[in-house]
Amino acid sequence: MRGAAEDRARMMSRLVGLDAMRVFLPVLVLAAAIGATLPATAATAATVSLNARLEAASSVQVNQVPVSGASLIGRVQQFRNGDSLISLGDGEGQPVVLTLCKGKAHLNLEASWPGAPAAKTQEEKQMRAYGMYMAVMGGMAMVQGITGDALALPAEGQTSTAQRETSWAYGKELYAVAVTHVAGGEIRIKMTKTENTTRTPSSGPDDIVNTDGDKAARLAELDPVGTSRELVIAAAPMAEGVPDAMSLQGWMSASGKGGATVGAARKASGDCAR
Repeated sequence: MRGAAEDRARMMSRLVGLDAMRVFLPVLVLAAAIGATLPATAATAATVSLNARLEAASSVQVNQVPVSGASLIGRVQQFRNGDSLISLGDGEGQPVVLTLCKGKAHLNLEASWPGAPAAKTQEEKQMRAYGMYMAVMGGMAMVQGITGDALALPAEGQTSTAQRETSWAYGKELYAVAVTHVAGGEIRIKMTKTENTTRTPSSGPDDIVNTDGDKAARLAELDPVGTSRELVIAAAPMAEGVPDAMSLQGWMSASGKGGATVGAARKASGDCAR
């Protein structure tokens, strides 16, 4: 009983801490941790801040396409009053995490996706929702980290390409990055893994550590060559807020002050009264 209670407390502390931040703050931290090596940007393109564009966007779609298996589509919507909504899945997707007026999070415990592990208990459903959140935001952080904040933005209707790299334990991960500035202002950034290089020599008979075995294990943890991720940054202006009539049946508030609808949750939480 005590172990279960401690696990539950740790989980709730994660969620509360997560929701006290703006949506993109944890992504900026993750992106910085990736630490890509960035060649000089093209002189013919205007340089803009990718982080600033993301923070000001009404919607960012995150498309992740593995070499094999199903693609993953996520979406982050932001609103003028500080609301944010993270969804996962095709089309509009299933809403997963809702933040009202930059306050505490509300988690959709009924949200799932094909192939997701079964979740029966409250704690399992919380972990599933948290995993869905990280699937979306982690994908965004990968593109930010590899592309860098200084984005070489081509003229509208044009696409620019560049090579990027980041280090792993035994070499480099190489990526092709294509930036498309769609007419009307939408920005698409597509990052495709092109190669995993290795520089460490093979193990010798007198080596204490089996370099070959460790290298193979770490290589298996990397994305396979051909994996791609894309950010689609909308140019449309932000809407005022998430509609008050949106149902929150099956949702959990990290603060314990939820409601049956968004409007009820606004009143109960007090986050929008500050």
